[in-house]
This record gives sequence, structure tokens and C-alpha cells, in this order.
Amino acid sequence: MCTNGKRDRCCALLGRPLADELAASGGANVWEITHIGGHRFAPTLLVLPHGYAYGRLGAVAVKAVLDAVRDGHVTLEGCRGRSAWDRPGQAADLAVRERTGETRADAVRVVASHEEPETGHRYVTVAHQDGRRWHVVLTETADGPALPASCGAAPASPVRLEVEQLTRAETTLPG
Repeated sequence: MCTNGKRDRCCALLGRPLADELAASGGANVWEITHIGGHRFAPTLLVLPHGYAYGRLGAVAVKAVLDAVRDGHVTLEGCRGRSAWDRPGQAADLAVRERTGETRADAVRVVASHEEPETGHRYVTVAHQDGRRWHVVLTETADGPALPASCGAAPASPVRLEVEQLTRAETTLPG
């Protein structure tokens, strides 16, 4: 969990009390770390060994994330994506998990990701270990409520990747 206020004070203001609460509750194996990115989502959390990042979670939700990780699963509440994938891959991974209900951490993986500069679309293929595959089309949007990018910053419209289309691929590959 990021608790370093040097890069952005949100991490210290929101991360420190959460780290203290988790440590006091016992049983939670939480390390304090320096900047991991995404401070606008403070408090931020990076879950190992799977590399899923989370943001804006309270102690109860973090405990649920840690319980799921012990069992090799991912929870979607507050999940920002797996650090192994690029931003489009993270969005596609989470979209497939939402659609299928798959929570096993290593059950899905991003197998292809590319952008078409002419259209601005990002195309991602996600594969399940059982051979199923999905094609996800994403577009970048800058709408939605204005939010500060960090503590003390002026609110601005966040740039997000929205799922435009998610389709099951016709062919399956051996897992």
C-alpha cells in the first residue's frame, strides 16, 4: 500500500491511516511502499503475487481483497487492473471478468493488444485457460465528473477507457 506523501500527499493522508488500521487488526500482511502510480485513486494497493492494483478501498474491502488473494482469486471492487498488462489490457481483462464472473487470478490473460490510430480504437484479445477467447474494443473518453488528479489539484475530466464492444471469439484454442 502506498503511504508515501512525497509524490502526492493523498497517499500519506489516506494510505497511512488505512495501513495502521490493517496492522492493528492483525492477520493482514500489508507492506508500506513508495509511489506505485494512480495516486488519484488513493489509498492505492498493489496485490502480490498477481499484480492487481486497487484504489479507493477502506479496511473492510482491503481485507476482502487479501482474503481472495490467499485463495488465488481477484475481487473486482476497486480493482484498477493487472500491472502486467497495458491500460487497454487492464480494462479488457476486467471487462471479461465482469462478463464471465471469473475470479481466479490466473484464469485469464491478455494475448494481443493494439491500437488503430485512425479510429482511436484499441483492440484487445483476452484468453481463458480453458481455451475461450474474447475480443474487446475500447475507446478513450474524457467525459464524466471532473476529479482532481491529485490532492490539491484542480478537478479535470478524467480520461478513461470505455468498453465499446466485447464479443466471444468463434474459435477456442486448447488451454
